[in-house]
Amino acid sequence: MADELWDEIQNLELRQEGPSLFIPNEAYIMVAGRNRLSIIARPLNPRVQNLQAIITALPRAWGLTAHVHGRIIDDTYVQFLFQSEMDLLSVQRREPWLFNNWFVASQRWQPAPALNFVTTIDLWVQMRGIPFLYVSEETALEIAQEIGAIISLDFHDTTSTQIAYIRVRVRVGITDSLRFFQRITFESGESALIRFQYERLRRICSNCFRFTHNRNYCPYRPRVQILDRERAALHDSVLRSSNNSQSQMTESSFPAPLTPPPRVPAPPLNHQELAAATPYFPSKNCSFPALHSSYYSKWYWQTSSFP
Repeated sequence: MADELWDEIQNLELRQEGPSLFIPNEAYIMVAGRNRLSIIARPLNPRVQNLQAIITALPRAWGLTAHVHGRIIDDTYVQFLFQSEMDLLSVQRREPWLFNNWFVASQRWQPAPALNFVTTIDLWVQMRGIPFLYVSEETALEIAQEIGAIISLDFHDTTSTQIAYIRVRVRVGITDSLRFFQRITFESGESALIRFQYERLRRICSNCFRFTHNRNYCPYRPRVQILDRERAALHDSVLRSSNNSQSQMTESSFPAPLTPPPRVPAPPLNHQELAAATPYFPSKNCSFPALHSSYYSKWYWQTSSFP
């Protein structure tokens, strides 16, 4: 109710014409300087990531509780103000960060942010399964570009000390579906299945492989399951309505019993078929005493015709 009233008041103010209020440059000239050393962050799963808890927990995880000030911008973004450039760069080098087991995307403040501001996240990915004969920087880059935009490659042909996996830092959209396997074929004809292991990844939707929600709230789930839930809810509503209406009934409100339909007379008994089936009836449970009478046996032999 309070929100609706506030919306109505705002609409009334917008319809009124009045002089514009002028704000001098001196009032906000220091804002750009204060924001220069700041990071804008957004939780990727707001259902389980409270903004107030984030601005308290992340500075503690960075070890900069006394040197970073966090504040909420709106329902989506938070801001962290740093006291030094070194601290800010140290936090960026150790990205991505998590809160409550879900990623938090972040980007350094910009005076004129683009439309895609804080819509990507940089992830370290381990590429596993490259055949030994084809391990090289060029092969790694060819494979990594299928995951996302390449930021850096942590592998060198002459200096790397292990090739069990190759690490690459890629930039992916926060609404992109992650890939975990890729079948590749070399020009020699040999093929291999490459596995992608995302570092620090703890939670993901098991239906669409995105990290912005869990399976229960996946918007990409088949519509059939949603219809089943709606049908069950409708059944419960009808059942509750029926119970309520029955609880309000009195003796006079019950309808009169229906008259049963007339019974159809049984067809005439076929004695020949009944006699033929007699050997399959247990004699002690037989409910046809006439079948064992001499009268019926005499009638059967008289009415039977032989060639």
